[in-house]
Amino acid sequence: MLRRALLAAGFVLVAAPALAQAAEPTIAERLGLGWMAWTWQTAVFFASIAAVLLLMTGWELVRPGGHPRDGALGLRTTRGDRLFISLLAAAYIHLGWLAVATGPLWIASIIAVVVAIVVFLVV
Repeated sequence: MLRRALLAAGFVLVAAPALAQAAEPTIAERLGLGWMAWTWQTAVFFASIAAVLLLMTGWELVRPGGHPRDGALGLRTTRGDRLFISLLAAAYIHLGWLAVATGPLWIASIIAVVVAIVVFLVV
């Protein structure tokens, strides 16, 4: 009985790496991104940033210039400047949330979206 258990354990140790290599590669591995821990949340995060950049590009193509304006901070900002400030604020909000809060991270995302709207309206 012990001999069978040892043979089975040996088979698993030898065969498992070969079976794992034979498995279908994930999309991230096919794109050369297997080194990163891609979860659906990570994909949504990067897809959201890409979508915002594409929307801003389209907005700039339809209405060029962005009309710089003086905002609450006393800075002359364009749409691109306000987007950059919003993305930096979102990064700091999420890092602060991870450092201080114990709630789910989507709450920080909602706060970041509200801050981005305020930045685009006020700054």
